[in-house]
Amino acid sequence: MTLPFKAVAVDMDGTFLNGERTYDKKLFDKVLTQLEERNVHFIVASGRPYARLRDDFIEFVDRMDFVTANGSRLMSDDKEIGITTMKRETILQLIEEVHAKYGKIATILFGPNMAYVGADAPRRDKDFLRYFAGNSTEVKGWDKLPDAQFIELTFHYDRKFASQIERDFNRKHGKLISVFGSADRAIDVNAYGVSKGNGLKEMLTKFGLTGDDLIAFGDGGNDIPMLDFAKYSYAMENGMAEVKNHARFIAPRNTENGVLRVLQEYLDKDQD
Repeated sequence: MTLPFKAVAVDMDGTFLNGERTYDKKLFDKVLTQLEERNVHFIVASGRPYARLRDDFIEFVDRMDFVTANGSRLMSDDKEIGITTMKRETILQLIEEVHAKYGKIATILFGPNMAYVGADAPRRDKDFLRYFAGNSTEVKGWDKLPDAQFIELTFHYDRKFASQIERDFNRKHGKLISVFGSADRAIDVNAYGVSKGNGLKEMLTKFGLTGDDLIAFGDGGNDIPMLDFAKYSYAMENGMAEVKNHARFIAPRNTENGVLRVLQEYLDKDQD
């Protein structure tokens, strides 16, 4: 049997990572080596910024590719190969309107190499957001933001409000943002049209591949576009019900090494 895919895409939180936000590095090295022997690309597709992902995979970073910030920034061989930014004025308008409606919830803004955390956020929320940020600094007022590139905004708030935020803002300002409920208490905002699916499409095109060559794993709302794009789509057993409706298959839970177990099954069959 020959592997039916030429690229693998995995979400991180709730998918590739276990409950302690770690992964079995020995097993991953084994699976990654077997994939490399078959010229299969391994791609992390995450809402996390590259600074965080690079730390997560520091031993493997030169053997992988990354679709980061929900598809806003593409990295290969530790080099940026694509980026989609948000306008500063759009970000400031959105923060002002969301805070006015929902309260001054913990907020973090990601640039390619630096993240900005609101100084007035609760300490517990700051620590939670900083974990995902990699490199970060506090801002005392969002109007004090530097003139820089920005690729993603995250509100530490119930994901059920994601579609409402997108609808309300775009209705008022035009089609400027795409919003995803990426975790129970995380709402990610990117430039309009950005998604993991579109980011993977752009990256795979550079490799001469399509969605028909892709196996993808996810559990959250921001994973739906990539599961729709991939021919071999897996929702995690622990994933959202809505996500499972967009997947062809179900993988074991993230706490049970679900992603690596499925990949190892494919690899074992390839040796028969």
